[in-house]
Amino acid sequence: MASENSNKGRGVVLTAACVTMFFISSIALYSVVSKNLLAVYPDWSGALTWAFPVFQTIMAVTGIFAGRISDKIGPRNVVIAAAVCYGVGWFMSGTVTAPWQFYLWFSVVAAIGNGLGYNPALTTGQKWFIDKKGLASGITLAASTAGPAVLSPVLASLLIPSLGIFGALKALGVIFFVTILVSALFLKAPKAGWLPEGYVAPAAGAHAGTFGDLTPGEMVKTPRFWVLIVTFAFAATAGTLLVGKVASISAVQLFDDPNSAAAVALGGLVVTVNTCANLVGRLSFGQIIDKIGAYKSLLVSLVVTIVALVIMSMSFTQAIFFVALALLGFSFGALLVIYPPLTGGAFGTSNLGVNYGIMFLGYAASTWISQPITAVLYHAEAGNAAYQQSFYGAIVIAAVAVALTVYMMVSDSKKKAQA
Repeated sequence: MASENSNKGRGVVLTAACVTMFFISSIALYSVVSKNLLAVYPDWSGALTWAFPVFQTIMAVTGIFAGRISDKIGPRNVVIAAAVCYGVGWFMSGTVTAPWQFYLWFSVVAAIGNGLGYNPALTTGQKWFIDKKGLASGITLAASTAGPAVLSPVLASLLIPSLGIFGALKALGVIFFVTILVSALFLKAPKAGWLPEGYVAPAAGAHAGTFGDLTPGEMVKTPRFWVLIVTFAFAATAGTLLVGKVASISAVQLFDDPNSAAAVALGGLVVTVNTCANLVGRLSFGQIIDKIGAYKSLLVSLVVTIVALVIMSMSFTQAIFFVALALLGFSFGALLVIYPPLTGGAFGTSNLGVNYGIMFLGYAASTWISQPITAVLYHAEAGNAAYQQSFYGAIVIAAVAVALTVYMMVSDSKKKAQA
């Protein structure tokens, strides 16, 4: 069987997955969208508070079903459905006149499209690169970071000035539908029994993880699953707690007047630096995972997160602040790269689509945890106790995630020693 295997064509599939991820990860444009929506409807400020957490939750739940369907019938038709839902959701968001309509089209319909496309695209790339899971995960998730980095200035500087916020949302809907639909045509899962050329499967089987090649039902019954998902939630909360409001943090911490023109201007640079660092983190950790393993990579990213948070909490000059910001973006970017191969390495890859979809609920949970906490930063002033406590809270949360990761590493070492 191995002699019949070939690596031909898997680069095309990975490229298609990257194109899908590039455009479907545009949820990161939400900050630009909400800002311009509130400029038109300022009284919607309170009503839209939970639009992003609702989006993330529905996206994560949809991803579970998308993973199961993709594992059974292949990713192509699932991602085509994603193109339809995602495109329609964004397009119809350009027609809203009430908050409930925005929740319906953006937080529900577009979120369903996101969940249908994100999971199959990510896991399909890994199935073709079981010999280089970290690299495949890093490349596809780097594409998901590059998308918002490229599209954000296009939206803010070209589409909105030319078409207005509602016209821009309609244009994005059309763009997303076309690009994701085309990329879906090149997505396919490898045939049963396929292995990369020259790849030698481990004794337990090519698709087996540390705990076997488990079904979703078997996975959720293991203690390791619950430790992993809690660690995911804690690790993600530590990053989203501050990264999501990093422009506000820089304004409060570095300027006497957080609303000054200089503070606003620096905010744009801060977002750019954070995005670039995030991209570098995703690309770098894709290779680091393949060299030192997913657990050690997670531990490294969490330790760097803690160091970055400590430095940022004490940085009152721009130079030191940007060092901390670069470290924080780098380590937080690694998290989503680490968890797909970590899930596959623990529970196998035969059901990775749905298994990772369930695991991703941990990330969705982090948005609900961090959302009310980060709201404090909008009104905090330098030296304000609540402001500093946000840093301390993030550090404690990251420290707990470190402890859980160390526990899992020690536990795996004992398991392998007994095998």
